[in-house]
Amino acid sequence: MKKLSIIFIASIFLALMSCKKEDKFIAGNTAPDYYGVPTIKVKNYVNRLFIDLSGREPLDVEMDSLVELLEANNLNFDTRESIIKNLQSDTTIQSNGDNFNQLFYLNIYGLQKARFLEGIPDFAIAQRKGNAENAAYSDSLMGDILGYNWKKQQAKIYGDILTSDTALRNGSITFNEMCRRMCYNGIYDQINMNSFNYVNAVFDNNIYRFPTTQEFTSSYNMVESDLADIVFGQPGGSKYDFSKIITNSLEFNNGTVTWIYRSFLSRFPNTSELYHYSLHFETNSDLAYIIREVMKTDEYANF
Repeated sequence: MKKLSIIFIASIFLALMSCKKEDKFIAGNTAPDYYGVPTIKVKNYVNRLFIDLSGREPLDVEMDSLVELLEANNLNFDTRESIIKNLQSDTTIQSNGDNFNQLFYLNIYGLQKARFLEGIPDFAIAQRKGNAENAAYSDSLMGDILGYNWKKQQAKIYGDILTSDTALRNGSITFNEMCRRMCYNGIYDQINMNSFNYVNAVFDNNIYRFPTTQEFTSSYNMVESDLADIVFGQPGGSKYDFSKIITNSLEFNNGTVTWIYRSFLSRFPNTSELYHYSLHFETNSDLAYIIREVMKTDEYANF
């Protein structure tokens, strides 16, 4: 077996041996017998895991090794979970140069750009950052301090988008903050022109509903006029405050779970799923765990 396969399988085996038992939210108590599930379905499952977690298809050696491992363990949930966890967290540099942990967070970043910013490429964001920095430099030469500070702030906003995958990976920001950055910048403003559309888009993109009349009025006051008001019981008086309130609200937890279910199962979560995983996210901010729970299900695997 090639070196890549040995390293990858060894890491999964160690994870299986060392994992601690936790309370699991799994419908039904009887583990089904997966004997007879065709190998092509197992291959499709492995292929889908790689694409959804790392943004690429598995190499032949990865496919063969993981299919063999799954079938040898009767496709059980522990083996599925260990494979998924390794694709999320393994920092070993593979023979082709990949780092699965890095790819996982880069893929999360790409999915948020698709969700909020119509998938704009990084070079276009970097170009806006560069333009803002050049304009700030020109203002500094002209003695325009207000213009300089505002344009330096814009450059930082674009820079924060570009570094959000690394920042999420190393724990210096939360997923909430990544989403706030995605909806507080000039690109998002251009997509959702004027304050009316902006307020509705921030609600819809983050919590999958539109604001009530009262929520809209309070939000619009903050965004359009920098007026002090209250949304979700939190005071604010600016567009920045509004974006932070929405992405740190209890409803944002529901929105995150909804985004995961819609992205990976093409459906909305049911009431019990939404309650359970929203509570978990509120307590732990563990995005990877909820994704793992969804991806190890028979529904996702199509077994």
